This record gives sequence, C-alpha cells and structure tokens, in this order.
Amino acid sequence: MASTTPRYQRVITFLLAIGFLASSFGIAAYYIMSNSSSNSQQAAINAAINKQTNQAKGPKLQGTQLQNFTPDGNITTLKTEDTVVGTGATAQKGDTVTVQYTGAVAATGKIFQSSYDSGAPAQLSLNQVIQGWADGIPGMKVGGTRRLYIPAAQAYGANSPSPDIPANASLIFDVVLIKVGK
Repeated sequence: MASTTPRYQRVITFLLAIGFLASSFGIAAYYIMSNSSSNSQQAAINAAINKQTNQAKGPKLQGTQLQNFTPDGNITTLKTEDTVVGTGATAQKGDTVTVQYTGAVAATGKIFQSSYDSGAPAQLSLNQVIQGWADGIPGMKVGGTRRLYIPAAQAYGANSPSPDIPANASLIFDVVLIKVGK
C-alpha cells in the first residue's frame, strides 16, 4: 500500500526525529560529563579527608604531645594556618560543621582532647563553640586541615571545663573539615 503523505513531509519528519535524537544524546552526554567531573572532585575531597583522618588513627592521643608544634605560652591573638587547603564547600559563620579535631594546651603542647580518640567525627554548630572556633573556622573549605592558635580570651578564659586545661590557657586545635551544613 502506498503512502499518501508527500515524500518531502516524510523526509522532514525523519530529519526532525534524527535532530531530536541527536540533541537528546548531546544533553545526556553533557549531564554524564558534568556528573563525572563533580564525582571526581568529590572523590578527591573524600580521598584528602580519608588521608588526613587515617594519619591520626592508632593509640589514644589524649595526654600525648601535639605533632609538629613547639609549645608557645604567648599566644595573644587568634591565628589560623591552613596546612591543607580544601577544595569543597566553604564554612560560614553559624554553619554546622562535621570535623575531626585535636586540641592541645599551647604552653605545653599536651593534647587534652581529640575526636580521633572517640573514633567518630564531631558535629558542631559554629554558634555554640568557643570564640576561637567561631572566628577561626569560617573560610575553611571541606577537605582542608587548619591549625587554630587561640588566645585564652577566645578559648575558656578563667572558666576551664576540664582539669586537663589550665585556667587562662591558650589552645591549639588541628581541625579537618569533613562537611558543612546550615
């Protein structure tokens, strides 16, 4: 049976169908490429976090000396030092962050607390931490490691929460930023 549709209309319909399929494949390829680039960036962030997290696994850190730190009893202003610059989301004031951390008394270098000892990262609101963290973590990127040098006035001052932290002690924290939330 012969078609009653003119040949030019069939050709146009065929060309439109081919164009639709080609554009569909193009869009699909774009999304696949976009996701693989995002996935590779996320994989790089995860690898950096795992490397930093695994470096501190082992015996308990509390009571030991902080690595790569010379005791300093004269910290008068907040100082931050990025030892590894992250590539992920950036922490902002007031965010909730998931971190691995180690805290030490600056004058002695003795570690008073570490999330590595508990085996799990800590989730903290930057609205509910000492001032040194509230001011020192914003600007840090996921996947990064930052050392915070916190003067006593921005730590606990005269009101120490622990017998391992003397009153009016300046503190040092090594922080690995794992995740940022609102």
